[in-house]
Amino acid sequence: MTSYPMIRIEFQELMKTYKILIVPIVFIALMITQPITMKMLPDILANSTGLPKGTVINIPTPSAPEVLSTAISKFSSLGTFVLILVVMGTIAGEKASGVASMVFVKPVSRAKYYLAKAITYYTLTIGSMLIGMGITAYYTELLFGKLDWAHVWLGTFMYIPNLLLVVTTTLCASSFFANAVGAGGASLVFNIVVFTVPQFLGKFLDMVSPGGLPNAAMMMIQENSTLAEAAITGLPGLAGVFALNIVFFFMGWYFLERSEI
Repeated sequence: MTSYPMIRIEFQELMKTYKILIVPIVFIALMITQPITMKMLPDILANSTGLPKGTVINIPTPSAPEVLSTAISKFSSLGTFVLILVVMGTIAGEKASGVASMVFVKPVSRAKYYLAKAITYYTLTIGSMLIGMGITAYYTELLFGKLDWAHVWLGTFMYIPNLLLVVTTTLCASSFFANAVGAGGASLVFNIVVFTVPQFLGKFLDMVSPGGLPNAAMMMIQENSTLAEAAITGLPGLAGVFALNIVFFFMGWYFLERSEI
């Protein structure tokens, strides 16, 4: 059996479990709340109780690029958690339930099984992020003014490798652990460490860590840099994330090949 039928089966599973709808909707909800909240904030503060009579609150109106860039910043932590929840049981759950053993009775190699899982969830993640960012950018433009859509999409694509790393590390953990909870917990701990700790370990490690990509993406969306400047800022992080994706992809493959199913 080639990889294509396995990929088709995985997409059918996404539709059966409604993940193909749930993930884009959650991504939209996580991001679109930022421009809405920023728009409503002056009214909320003006109508809040406990302020002295006659108090005047002046809040500078942020630009559309500033609002949209903060949406990525707010999305990062919760988006990571959502992806881990979605992916953590994709292999570990099937091993625990016996589904994986039934799949491998057929002429399906573990490599093709693992590759189909990865391609399916990479596609789901990229599609969900593009949909979420597109809708959020549209409403941000309606509420706050003009956006440079070329900068929006370039910034988005600069950020996406971080999300793919979350998928890769969770698939790796799902291949190693016998249950989804263990896989999810291990992936969560790893991603917290790799996204936060390098900033305390020196400039070089901070530059090549995944934590640098959101800053480069935000710079691009805010139009504070040209493509060349953003690329220079984000290139070390992109290289580091690419290397981590490769390492953990093959580690997960190795764990699956060695696991007893």
